Amino acid sequence: MIETGQKQPLTNGKYMHRIMDLDRQLSNMFLDFKEIAKELKMNDICDLTDEKTVALQSYPGIYRIDVSTATSLVDLSTWIKEFRLEWEHSDFLKKFTPNFKLKRIAQHHHLREWMPLYLGKSKNVGKRVLEHINLELDKPTFALKLKARPTMAKRIFRLHTVKLPVQNYDLLVPTLESALRDEFHPLIGKQ
Repeated sequence: MIETGQKQPLTNGKYMHRIMDLDRQLSNMFLDFKEIAKELKMNDICDLTDEKTVALQSYPGIYRIDVSTATSLVDLSTWIKEFRLEWEHSDFLKKFTPNFKLKRIAQHHHLREWMPLYLGKSKNVGKRVLEHINLELDKPTFALKLKARPTMAKRIFRLHTVKLPVQNYDLLVPTLESALRDEFHPLIGKQ
């Protein structure tokens, strides 16, 4: 029972029609993301050793970190097995770092010169990528923590980005990130 002077609660029915209509419109619009992901070219920025250039990428967007396989003389399966042994060493487990995704690994059928390692989004790409490079293992922030992994020092990583200075970042960018993840199949990640 509602006491006098209290406002009646709003019923969801009044707004549900509008919400469902917006959902239908968004569903139609979001169909474009898979096509966009196939055609979108990410800019090759630099090797991750060039931290000054990485820091200059101070814009909202999506980034991809690739790892070079140029010096490898093995096949895809062997390369992944060796890389996983380095990456999943017991010193690095449960340290707020991403792991290999078997469903994404399965999408790769040959060893590329540059294997897509990780894909992410940030409102400040350069700052976030520097975290992936420099964060220490004991920090609770989720990141690759590349410099904290001694065996990674012998590997070459590069950065690709796409600037996304959009007003509706929180709505659009996660959806595009997901579509790009399905396009590139990065070996490591949360999803």
